[in-house]
Formats: sequence, C-alpha cells, structure tokens
Amino acid sequence: MDINDETAMALLSTIILRKTNMNPIRIAKSWISYRRTLSELGSLSNQTLADIGVSRYDIRTIASRSFR
Repeated sequence: MDINDETAMALLSTIILRKTNMNPIRIAKSWISYRRTLSELGSLSNQTLADIGVSRYDIRTIASRSFR
C-alpha cells in the first residue's frame, strides 16, 4: 500500500491529537519543519554529510526530532 504525505500527515495528526491534545496548527508547522529537514539533508552530498557526521540512514531520525 502506498501512503502519500497527506495520508501520513492525517494519520499522525489524529494519533497526536488523541494522545496529547496538541494544537493542529502546531502539528502542521512541525510537519513542514520535518519535510524541510528531510529535503535539505537529503540534498547534501555523501561527502558533506560525512563531514558533519551524518549518514543517509540518520536523516529520518534527525528530521523526526523536528516533529516532536
């Protein structure tokens, strides 16, 4: 099953709202920050990532910190 960004955002929003009663605007801003971080780190070369001590494997973990 292929899940697009909209579906993933809706599912995450529902889960987070139920667990923490977070503001939907804050969730949207966090999601934008997550996607921006993924995009920016993903656009760096392997050498640049190595220079800052990050591997491609770490990018999602790092980006997920902005979604908390």
